[in-house]
Amino acid sequence: MKNLGHAQVFFHSEFKSKNQGVLSLHRLYTGLITHQQATVMTRLPSKPDPASRYREAEQFLAALDPDWQALVVHVGPCIHQPRPERDPYEALIRSVVYQQLHTRAAERILQRLIDIYPHGHCPTPEEVLATPYETLRACGLSGAKANSILGLAQARLDGIIPDQATALQMPDEDLIKQLTTLRGIGRWTVEMMMMYTLEHEDILPADDFGVREGYRHLKRLDKAPSARALRDIGQAWAPYRSVASWYLWRMPKQAPATAPAPNAVHRSPRVQAKAPRQQGPGSPIRFAITQSSLGVLMVAESDRGICAISLGDDAQVLLEQLQDRFKTAELIRADSLLKQRVVQVLAMVEDSARDLDLPLDIQGTAFQQRVWEFLRHIPAGQTLSYTEIAERLGMPKGARAVARACASNILAIAIPCHRVLRQSGDLAGYRWGLERKKTLLERERAQDRFYQQV
Repeated sequence: MKNLGHAQVFFHSEFKSKNQGVLSLHRLYTGLITHQQATVMTRLPSKPDPASRYREAEQFLAALDPDWQALVVHVGPCIHQPRPERDPYEALIRSVVYQQLHTRAAERILQRLIDIYPHGHCPTPEEVLATPYETLRACGLSGAKANSILGLAQARLDGIIPDQATALQMPDEDLIKQLTTLRGIGRWTVEMMMMYTLEHEDILPADDFGVREGYRHLKRLDKAPSARALRDIGQAWAPYRSVASWYLWRMPKQAPATAPAPNAVHRSPRVQAKAPRQQGPGSPIRFAITQSSLGVLMVAESDRGICAISLGDDAQVLLEQLQDRFKTAELIRADSLLKQRVVQVLAMVEDSARDLDLPLDIQGTAFQQRVWEFLRHIPAGQTLSYTEIAERLGMPKGARAVARACASNILAIAIPCHRVLRQSGDLAGYRWGLERKKTLLERERAQDRFYQQV
């Protein structure tokens, strides 16, 4: 199997619930998992709170050397989110579908496969083996992938693919050796399953191009280390090699400055993060207003970058709100450059999973900026609660402060506060209207029918 990097299937389908047993029963009754899977999940040994584990890992890695410290500060808190509700068999089925395909093409094929069966979720081994080969091919699977999936189904019945409880008890190398005997399953695929399905915290996928390139940029090397060399280097990252990999996947091509201030604001190179300020008298802010599928869209730009993205029903109201936010600024109709950027913003509004490759002028307090930067790392299709974010930021009692920071965000979608819910799973407030928040979440979840609202 050719390794195309970490972002094939597992990364795009990260998810985590603190109430795993309750969630398992919910999915049992909604037909998303089997009774056997739910029973196994409710019996799995409990683990320490993931937020505290990740904080320990962040502190450990940051203490390794100035380069690691700079990377941890630059990226921000780890929000690695496994999918333990999937057993190894389902995870491997999905991985085979996604191999060597663009994510959206793989999603369509996977959905066609799921749609063959009346229950609307991953087919059981018995169901796969009862499905004609031609029917599998008609989903868009290549001949090799169809044969791989049939082989996985038989391997699950034969016990070669263990259930989750058994897999959790196996030594890592034994599990890798056992599963890589299967057609279409390589070491990298098994390591991803171990990180995201079994929640192993000390896995280093050294064959992964993204991990090796991340380390090359981290250490400013001319050439990425070999997989063997990286395994030797990575011994120093134990017992947190899964979190180390998560950070290396997010390593920018230009290494962040070393030895940052301990409380430095996490931000990407294209973000101008500033404390709240008033525009000087007559300071220009250019704006443009257009229509989108979510209503009226207004984009405003300062001399530092996009400073406001607003959605509403009335253009005049949006304009008045902009003037109220930047009281002394001179509002100027869009020039040709801003009009070009509005096209990019509009594309992001229509597809909120798309990255906005434009400079942002983010103005807020240090705490607000910290929350907003965290939000920008929540993948499309996933949600977190205010409480979970507060815990990840080291403020277990700070849920209300996080909620206020979300409410203060004036860059719709670019800072995706729509991906934050109440602990109960309710939508909570949204500056631009709950219906728009609901629509955005539905669009993002439509990319993978397996995403479920927390």
